[in-house]
Order: sequence, then C-alpha cells, then structure tokens
Amino acid sequence: MDKIRIMVADNDPAQVEGLTVALNKQEDFEIISSVTSRETVIKQLSREPHILILNPELLKQRTLTRFINSVRAKSPDVRIILFLKKSPKTDEAVISDIKAGVRGSMKSSDSPAIIAKAIRAVHGGEIWAERRILEKAMAKPMLLPETLSSQVPGLSPLTGREMEMLTLVLQGSTNREIAGLSSISERTVKTHLYRIYKKLKVKSRTKAIALLSQS
Repeated sequence: MDKIRIMVADNDPAQVEGLTVALNKQEDFEIISSVTSRETVIKQLSREPHILILNPELLKQRTLTRFINSVRAKSPDVRIILFLKKSPKTDEAVISDIKAGVRGSMKSSDSPAIIAKAIRAVHGGEIWAERRILEKAMAKPMLLPETLSSQVPGLSPLTGREMEMLTLVLQGSTNREIAGLSSISERTVKTHLYRIYKKLKVKSRTKAIALLSQS
C-alpha cells in the first residue's frame, strides 16, 4: 500500500510533536518531515510530500498567498491543509484561502479521527471545508491553481490576485466590473491583466478565454 507522505509545519514544537504522534498511528500515513520554520519547509519540499499541514502562524510577516506560490513553484503537486488554533473569522476568509491554493483547514482541537479523514480526503482530490462554505465558493466558479497548471503546461505561477482577476475574466466581467469588485482602479486592472496575458502567452482577453476554453 502506497502511503500518504506528510510534512508538518508549525512554529509550536509541542504541537508538532503531538500531531506527529497522532498521525504516526495511521498505517497509511508517513510523516516524512516535521519543521518549525518556513525556510525549512521550502528546503524539505525536495522530499516530495503529498500533503503539507501548515500552521499559518509559521509564516510571520509573509502572506499566505506568497508562501503558497513559493511552494507551488518548487512542488506543484503538494496539497496544503491549514492547521488552525481557532476558526477563521469569516467564510469569505476560508474561500479566499481556497482560491489561493489551500485545499482544506483543520483546527488543533479536532479529533485525530477527523484530522485523518481530512488528510485522506484532500489527498484524494477533495477540498476539506464545511458544506456551507463549499456552496458559497461554488456559487461562482473558481479557477484553481492546479487546474490552470494542467491546462497550460509550463505556466509561470499566477499570484492570488492574478488568479482572482483571471477567474473574473472567464466569468465575463469587464475591466470596470473587476475594478469595482477588487476596489482598485481600471488602470491597475489593465496592468494585472497585461501580466496575466504575458504569462499565458496570449495578447488579449479573447485569446485568453479561447485558450482556457479549449484546454
């Protein structure tokens, strides 16, 4: 039986140890690395984990989106699950994390059985979140990072903001509508879209839509 290879990243050594002990009791799990700094996470990605369990407090001043982009640049297939000490303040915060590339979130108070179930679900390609959050997220289709990577091989990673804007483009939003939804100027929208099209190696909105529709 192929085991699920797991990296645990948390700045609380006691929490790392507790989680590692609990996960090691699962026959289909293999803890390949337990780290307490974001720099070590990036270095240890060479060990090819399937799942990265991440306490976002580890990131300190670095934003989650920037960190995810760094992870995906080095290990595009790893799936990230957040390990939280308390629940997110809003559903929108969870949806934003999903858009950025997170595939699930667990609380440190969750039982070992729930944590194991979440890991297996995410490894199997699911998003682990409460049903109401998934319903909100799916109300307007999202373009997920791994979906885009499979559609456009060799694509340079898009930032979280770029992913949001490309999603809105594919949903038919105009530059003015994107500006209003994102609380930025139309000029800034155009700058973002220019960078997106450059990464996609297309020259216009129409060609971007055509490319992603045909892939």
